[in-house]
Amino acid sequence: MTSALPKFIIVAIVSHAFQGELLKAETLAASEWNVRCWNFDAKQWEDLGLEKMTVEKKDGATKITNTSGTHKHAHLVFPAVPEGDFVFTIEVKGGYELGFLDRAGLDEMLYLELGEQEKFETFELSREGTRLSIKRNGRAVPLVHFRFDYGRDFVITLAIKDGESAEVRSYYLEVEK
Repeated sequence: MTSALPKFIIVAIVSHAFQGELLKAETLAASEWNVRCWNFDAKQWEDLGLEKMTVEKKDGATKITNTSGTHKHAHLVFPAVPEGDFVFTIEVKGGYELGFLDRAGLDEMLYLELGEQEKFETFELSREGTRLSIKRNGRAVPLVHFRFDYGRDFVITLAIKDGESAEVRSYYLEVEK
């Protein structure tokens, strides 16, 4: 099924949590995500819209299949990364890499290789001061540094290989005040 953008029931709650704001969605909200594909001429990642991937609801999750055909992988990006400290929690199964991608489209990334996943796992991507980190099921993990400039702005990304899929069951953004 191709993405006739989507007629999902979106559960999004914006409220004030103990120390900040909390955004919670139990299925992927098309208005909050974008797809970045590699532009070989410009030599950078470009926003091409969520319709570059196939998006469907499946068993209480959102299944995203990379049908872009533009490169060996593409990025599903969450561009609403706030300034300051935050924790972004996502329950995901599948995918290729998860991390921080340069906002301007440069080929620079700080990420975790996901490997084979048989079940949903919970990842926390966070910034505290100048420190970026990712936890997998509550445990800090080492990150791969690919020309990443810590001083530049970034988006959160879930890379998916061409022809493969990932499933997102929920995601939360907590902004520290």
